[in-house]
Amino acid sequence: MIKFLRHFRKTLISENKMGKYFKYAIGEILLVVIGILIALQINNWNEQRKAEKLGQDYLKGIKSDLTKDFVLLDSILKGYSNDISLINSIDNEFEKPIYEINPKYKQVLIEPDTSRTKHLFYRGISFRPIQATYSSLVADGKSSLIKNRDLFEVIQEIYDERHNRIESVYESFKASENRIHWNYAYEKKNWNYTDLLNSKNDKIFLDLFNFTEIKYFYSQHLLNLRKKMTEVITLIDKEINQIK
Repeated sequence: MIKFLRHFRKTLISENKMGKYFKYAIGEILLVVIGILIALQINNWNEQRKAEKLGQDYLKGIKSDLTKDFVLLDSILKGYSNDISLINSIDNEFEKPIYEINPKYKQVLIEPDTSRTKHLFYRGISFRPIQATYSSLVADGKSSLIKNRDLFEVIQEIYDERHNRIESVYESFKASENRIHWNYAYEKKNWNYTDLLNSKNDKIFLDLFNFTEIKYFYSQHLLNLRKKMTEVITLIDKEINQIK
């Protein structure tokens, strides 16, 4: 094809058909320009597809991390809920509530497992989320790959605000946690539910009540986070399905 075009151009020059030659030259330039534009468009399309796939990979990674976080979060909530419910069951013995559970967080009240009474004296487990995918997204400067900025903002809220707030709340009651842990070593090892009932007017019970109230406050933050995580996973699924 190229040899043919060269031959055609030489023929026009040799026959002194300069008008036709210039028209041919312009046409040849236009073909080259069009070819370059097509190549650029294809390249841009390929790059866009790569960016979309990478953005989807980040979203899938964040969803996977959040899904794994659910396992830890629910395990922590289960333990705290049992502690809160044990203390609440003793509150009923007083026939007047020492504190009331907000209806918004009523799921912290469960049928208490009285065989785990001694766990009231144990240190709780702090929530340590998986942040690998989100940290990589931000550190690599790839946040713009999440085209849905509303979605990115709620993801950002979870990792940059809620996680930090929950960590701060936990740090605030570590001193009380350590005091209970060390001051009541005997009770932690030997007590059962009956012992707890019989001591309800003692300093031990009041210390446990205050400690459990802090656990209730921490659980509120965990439940709020759980709700937000559920919303984000739903939004991620919706976004991925729209891109497909």
